[in-house]
Amino acid sequence: MSGGRRLGIAEWFEPYDLAEFGRSVLGKEPFAGPPRADLAERAKQALGVRSIEDIFAKPGVAVDAWFHDLAGRLNSVPVDAAYADRVYGAGTTLFFRHIPEFAPFVREAIDAFRLAPGAVKCQLFCSRAGGRTRAHFDSIDVITIQLTGNKTWWLAPNTFAPAPTNGWTTLDPVSAPMRNYTQAVAPTEIPDGATEHVLEPGSVLHIPRGYWHQTSSTEDSISLHLSLLTPLRVEFLLAALKSELLRDEHWRTAMYDFAEPAEASTQLLSDRHALAEAVRRLDPHDLLRIAPTNAAVEPDTAFVRAGQSGFGVDAIDGTTARISLTSYGFRDTRTSRTEVGRDLLPALGWIATLPTGAPVDLTDVLRESPTITKAAAQQLLAMLEQARLLRRTA
Repeated sequence: MSGGRRLGIAEWFEPYDLAEFGRSVLGKEPFAGPPRADLAERAKQALGVRSIEDIFAKPGVAVDAWFHDLAGRLNSVPVDAAYADRVYGAGTTLFFRHIPEFAPFVREAIDAFRLAPGAVKCQLFCSRAGGRTRAHFDSIDVITIQLTGNKTWWLAPNTFAPAPTNGWTTLDPVSAPMRNYTQAVAPTEIPDGATEHVLEPGSVLHIPRGYWHQTSSTEDSISLHLSLLTPLRVEFLLAALKSELLRDEHWRTAMYDFAEPAEASTQLLSDRHALAEAVRRLDPHDLLRIAPTNAAVEPDTAFVRAGQSGFGVDAIDGTTARISLTSYGFRDTRTSRTEVGRDLLPALGWIATLPTGAPVDLTDVLRESPTITKAAAQQLLAMLEQARLLRRTA
C-alpha cells in the first residue's frame, strides 16, 4: 500500500470478520454499523479529507453535480473541477466519482473483497444541507462510511425488479431490457416498511445490489463510497463461453442476414447444437482456476486439454523458442513467458489445438516430439499443468 495508507476495511463490519461478512452479508442483506469515531478518524487521516476544501484541493478529480429537476427527477451532470467549489457554494450536492489519489484504497478494497482490477470505485459524496435523493436502486453493491456530518438513509427490498442488471430511479421510464424480468407498474416512491438508518461519523452501511434506497441530509456531510462492480453470473459464464467458442474459427466469422429463412434456421440449429457442446466442455476447475497439484508427473499420469487457456510462439532463435502461456480467469488474465527447446514446439502446437477436454499423456508428447527424452516430456507436461494449459485427471 502506497505510503502505508490504509482504510482498515477488515475492521468495518463488527461483529463480522471480513471473511464472514463476505460469505454471509455482502450482496445479500443490508449491514448497518454504529457510529465509531475511531473508524471515521482513521479514514479521514488516510484519505486526507477533513473538509470539503481538502477535496477541492485534490488534483485530477472527476466530479458530478447531483440535483432534482423541476419535475422531481434525479439528475447528475459533469462539472469542471475548477468550478466545483462554486457549484457547491450554490447549495448543490457533489459526487466525486474519480479521485486519482485514492488508487491505494481501490487496491485495498480489491484485495479485501477478492475482486478483479477495475471492479472497485472509491468515491466521495459531498451532500449539502437539505439535499436528498429520490428512491432508486443500483446494479452494484455499495459500502459507505460516514466521514463528517449526519445523513439519513432509507432501505427496502426490491420486489419490483429483483437482482436488476441496471440501476433505476423512480419517475424514470422503465427500459426494454428491464421488462425482461419485471412486468409490474413502476412505483413512484420507496416501498412501505423501509428501514431508516441515521449515519454519523464512523457509521458503516452496506446497500446490497438492487435494494431500494433514498437519502436526506439535514446538514452538510461527506461520505466515502466503495462501489463494487462485480460481474453477474450471466456475465461470468458468458465470458467463459465466449473464450471457449473463440478457439473455433467458425465462431469468429461474420454473420449477415442474407440467407433465406429456411437456410438460416438450419444454420442456427447447427449452431445451437455446437453451442450446447461448448457449454458441456466448460469445467469448474478451469473457470475457478483451482490451483494445480505439485505432484510429480509419472509415466502413467493422465491429463486433458484445459479450457480458458491459450498458447503462442513469440519468437524462434536457433535451437530455442520463446513462448507465451495465457490463463483466462475470473479475477484477471495471466500470461507467463518462458524459453523452451525448438524440439518441443511440435508437441506444444498439437496440445494447443486440441479441443477442451481432449486427453493428453506422456506417450502423446513423445509421439509429437520424437527427438526429446522422456524426462523432457515429463518436464513439459509439468510446466503446462502449472500454466493451466493442461489439467490432471489421474
